[in-house]
Amino acid sequence: MELTTQQRNESISEATNALLFEEDYLHIKNAIDQLHLLFAGVTGVKAGNITDKDIKLTYGTAVSTIKAAHCLKELERTRRFIRGINQAVNHLLNTMPGHTINILYAGCGPYAALLTPLTSKFTSAQINFILLDINTDSLDAAKMLYERLGLSDYVIDYVCTDATTYKFPDTIRIDMAISETMLNALRKEPQLAIMNNLIPQMHSEAIFIPENITVEAILTRWEEEYNHFVIPDYQPKRIKAGLVYSTSREFLLPQPVVLQVPTSETHNRLDLFTEITIFGKEVLTTYNCSLTMPLAVCKLENHKKDVAVTFEYVMSDKPGFTYELGL
Repeated sequence: MELTTQQRNESISEATNALLFEEDYLHIKNAIDQLHLLFAGVTGVKAGNITDKDIKLTYGTAVSTIKAAHCLKELERTRRFIRGINQAVNHLLNTMPGHTINILYAGCGPYAALLTPLTSKFTSAQINFILLDINTDSLDAAKMLYERLGLSDYVIDYVCTDATTYKFPDTIRIDMAISETMLNALRKEPQLAIMNNLIPQMHSEAIFIPENITVEAILTRWEEEYNHFVIPDYQPKRIKAGLVYSTSREFLLPQPVVLQVPTSETHNRLDLFTEITIFGKEVLTTYNCSLTMPLAVCKLENHKKDVAVTFEYVMSDKPGFTYELGL
């Protein structure tokens, strides 16, 4: 028997409470499975076998509709983003009392998964959305979801366009922009190109989510990383080489950086580590999800002295950090 709109919304509320307040991973997994079952049932878009194709853009790749649906099922990624956004909304409601918080979600995917759960926590008088995606299938699914769940009052507009060139409407003040369009070490997808376009358009009190992304170069050793997974609470020994890039609200694109990577008899693999601060204390760290998996750069073997490594971010249809070893 098909659920009523009220039953669907009660299901969203129950799952959202688990994501916001539970620490037991079984409860969190069950909540995400519950949301996926509901969203897939309404839209017909299921996080199953990936049969559709990504969209190639000027500054990266927009993931396919089914791939975007899969993002919901990364437990730590989803709950940390939803918790951070929930805190950011409350912060804006406290600092701008009586003001409806207008949120731009760039790359909303078929479920608008980072905002839809929060419709059970905030009214449409408190938060409104512009849902944006370049993929027409994803945007159509999101529109269907909101219409069938009776949530249309939350949506100012559905916009099918490239977020790297989108201009804010003249008549709407954007108080928060969300874009989670990245892979580990900011490769392949257009996260930085989107931030480069959106952040300069935002007013001074507006919040961009995620708040901060850092990429560090670190020497690792396979055995140490392996121990992290097989020995409870083991802290792998790593050698930091330096900061490659860090974003902030005063956004700047990455500049070339030269790091002196220390010689080591034990650690010979140079990796890029990503850390993502969603908002406040909600942070995704190494191995929490696919976005923070270490990215192998190169092996440094038989070096008797420090090695100069130049990192440079390439803004292209295949964005990411390139590296060059000094003599």
